[in-house]
Amino acid sequence: MPIDLETFKVAYAKWVEEGLAEFQAGNVLEVVKRYPLIVSEDVPWTAYSGSPSEQTFAIATTGGLYLKDRQPPFDTVSIHGDPSLREIPRTVRPDALGIAHAHYDHSLVEQDINVIFPIQRFLELERENIIGRVADTHYSFSYVNDAVSLVTETVPKLIARVKAAKVDVLFMVPV
Repeated sequence: MPIDLETFKVAYAKWVEEGLAEFQAGNVLEVVKRYPLIVSEDVPWTAYSGSPSEQTFAIATTGGLYLKDRQPPFDTVSIHGDPSLREIPRTVRPDALGIAHAHYDHSLVEQDINVIFPIQRFLELERENIIGRVADTHYSFSYVNDAVSLVTETVPKLIARVKAAKVDVLFMVPV
């Protein structure tokens, strides 16, 4: 059964209407408990194939990372979340990254960014010839309630960029 975005749009609009005041009052957990989840019985799955030592890897995290000096932080106030994405270069230093995500504890990430964005581990794997190459560009999302914008706008952009970069494996790190 494919995802029915039209049905979701109606349920989502009702959720926003009924929960906005409570969300803005800081009762986020209670509002999120009523979120109209999308349930799909046929999530597409592609089994891994190939040889890692011959492939290019990129990372995508939902940890809300952005480049502090070059990119705006994600919107952490809106009930809709922020469906945009940020590109992170492979050469990024951990201290150049900011976190804009209001829905998880950042304490472990502040100690080691690899918890949600394992770029240093992937670079080690590349140096050890375990993987072929770490892509030049990686990706970050933050929390998103507006699944329609995410699925119809942001994800197609991500897919196009990953394909253009000739990435073989996109390593997803959900937060």
